[in-house]
Amino acid sequence: MSEPDLPSHLLLLNPPDEGLAEALRALGCGVQICRERHALVQHAQEQPRTALLLCAASAAELDPWLEALAGLSPPLPGVCIAAASSAEQQQRGLALGLQVWLAAPPPPAELLRQLRWAGWQARRLEALQTQLDERKWTERAKGLLMAAREIDEDSAFRLLRETAMQAHLRLGQVARSVVQAAQLAEAVNLAGQQRMLSQRLVKLMAQRAAGIEARRAKALQDESAARVDANLARLPALLGAEHGPALGGLQQAWQALRGLLVGKPTADVLRRAEAAAQTLLQRSEQLTATVVAAGAQQPLRLVNLCGRQRMLSQRLAKQALLADLLNGQDPTLLGAGLSEFEAGLLELEAAPLSNAEIRALLAEVREEWLRLLRSLRETQGPEAAAGLARSSELLLSQLDALTAQYQQSLQTLLA
Repeated sequence: MSEPDLPSHLLLLNPPDEGLAEALRALGCGVQICRERHALVQHAQEQPRTALLLCAASAAELDPWLEALAGLSPPLPGVCIAAASSAEQQQRGLALGLQVWLAAPPPPAELLRQLRWAGWQARRLEALQTQLDERKWTERAKGLLMAAREIDEDSAFRLLRETAMQAHLRLGQVARSVVQAAQLAEAVNLAGQQRMLSQRLVKLMAQRAAGIEARRAKALQDESAARVDANLARLPALLGAEHGPALGGLQQAWQALRGLLVGKPTADVLRRAEAAAQTLLQRSEQLTATVVAAGAQQPLRLVNLCGRQRMLSQRLAKQALLADLLNGQDPTLLGAGLSEFEAGLLELEAAPLSNAEIRALLAEVREEWLRLLRSLRETQGPEAAAGLARSSELLLSQLDALTAQYQQSLQTLLA
């Protein structure tokens, strides 16, 4: 740590008179006086300050100034001269940057030395906090890389360190990027799952109404509802406050659909559930698109595309079942969905990001997709709908695994 420097710009708060400011100026310190608490933030922003000096004649006078200091971000290091102060006030003051507490003003030269020391101490604490934060980010990043690349702890650390050296970045910066990228990919995956689950839930309700493996469909419906709840509980921790309104709308749409899952799925309930699921789908699409737009990584877009294929697998089966159960369903929707799924699958197969696991899973998805198409061509009516419902579950399982592979690939590519 370097030798303490002379504060170049000192903010003097609530001085009893002009004498203290003049004495400090005579020693070469630039001083600006602030006597009004409401003007504190403005004074601090007018010109960059390097330290502050707070004067308080009593403990009662000190509290309002401490409240005003809480508005400074980041806090300024400084000294407090208070005739009386409690331990609680000093603790609050330390958190606000007041590193030194004096009962009476010392000679100007000594006061300047204390101000220098306060600045040095603040920089030392900031450096220690940075080291602590970097260590936490590094530990989290190592864990992610160990899981994504199936390597040991030493190899994961070496990967982070070599990346930092090549990119001319601090180790903590690289580690933080890996963790944040992983969180972003997880957020895209979970938000995308809500799209799929909105369609799967109505599909399973339709299966129950049609008597297609009704007991299993009810168990899968309960599992899907629990999955929506778990995703909505996890997403706020992955996304910033700016996504709060979108998450609130998603939660509201889910509650509207959730209330229709209880009891027998009659034709009227199915129609209402289909409308509620469409709202949930739209709001999930909006949130997913916003999160994807926040990251420029190619794997993030592939996580989203693969997640959309999950949704289409469920929507296709739902449309086939509802076409048999409800009058007025548009039969052309199924054909449009088949074309959309095929287009998405072709894009995934052509994507440059690939590894052995991804290629194997894509081959499984393609095989199941061709089986589904053959069954639709050869069979009509309820039998075709039942086959599509079963095939959609197999596709969903395969696409879930494929989405997880794309999610892990984002961490690997960053490293």
